Amino acid sequence: MAPSEPELLTLTNEDERFYPLLGPFLARREVHKALGGPPFDDDAKTWTVALAPEGTAIGFVGVTRTGALESLYAVPSERDTLYPLLVRAAVRAAGDRALHATVTRERTDAYLSAGFAITAQLVNFDKLARPRGTTP
Repeated sequence: MAPSEPELLTLTNEDERFYPLLGPFLARREVHKALGGPPFDDDAKTWTVALAPEGTAIGFVGVTRTGALESLYAVPSERDTLYPLLVRAAVRAAGDRALHATVTRERTDAYLSAGFAITAQLVNFDKLARPRGTTP
């Protein structure tokens, strides 16, 4: 880990650190607004969480068992750095399988840089997919 990069953790909602780190984000209106909806802590979802040097969560993204990357969030001051870092880390954690996402446009470039391609454009969102075997 480079000195300027945050520590990245991979967790599920069964990990004892999950709710202390991500709980404060799950019901916050500003997080829901930034995501375009609420993040859900579904069972069997794997989360990649970025930590600040003092150990607080500053960003996260989830991957469902069906291969959906969702709930990409970072505190506003860290978005440019964390979005691509989190997406690439989640892709690595997901392994060699096809992935897909529906994201707000400000997040699209982070997915494109990790091997996703736009499959559809909606009014406020882009749908993206990453074929199996694509390396970020």
